[in-house]
Amino acid sequence: KIYAMKWITPFFIKIKYTVKRFYRILNVKKRSEFVWKDLIKYNQEKGWTFGQYETEKRIENSFSVDENNVLNFNYTVNENKLAFTSIILDTFDEDKTNELLILAAHFNSLLSFGVVVVSTKYNYVSYTHSGDLITYMLFDGEIDEDFTSHFNITKDVFWSFTTLLETGDDPVFVFSELLRRNEEKNKDNNN
Repeated sequence: KIYAMKWITPFFIKIKYTVKRFYRILNVKKRSEFVWKDLIKYNQEKGWTFGQYETEKRIENSFSVDENNVLNFNYTVNENKLAFTSIILDTFDEDKTNELLILAAHFNSLLSFGVVVVSTKYNYVSYTHSGDLITYMLFDGEIDEDFTSHFNITKDVFWSFTTLLETGDDPVFVFSELLRRNEEKNKDNNN
């Protein structure tokens, strides 16, 4: 009996998961509703305090990116995409616009996950990744995986832009320093 129970439980979990996916495929037009509910559930399960805006289908969180800085993160569901957005700089001096644009261009040339935007009209810098709702709707771990990737890249983008503004160094130097730091981190992790 004990052996049979050990075998049956995972079997029923797999059936439940498969039925859920088929239901969602058959109701693909409701993908934004499914992902919105999954996003709320994800934040609740993590135990985070968050702002939930039903009409916009947007969740707002604040997370610490280093010892001294907390950034705002927004997660917005629309008809086709789930957008992960972090505000890197909520304002900047217009005299630094060219340097910020150059640094953003370096990031965007290497990023395969998201885009760094420098708004010259509203003077802010953001980092956004958008993923297809169908992927999030069908695969449970995708929200967590993309959330983690977005958060980690946000920390690198934040470090680069604040270093650029604090030191006044050339954007190319700041970006190469970030690459060097990440290379060292990867070496340490592999050892």
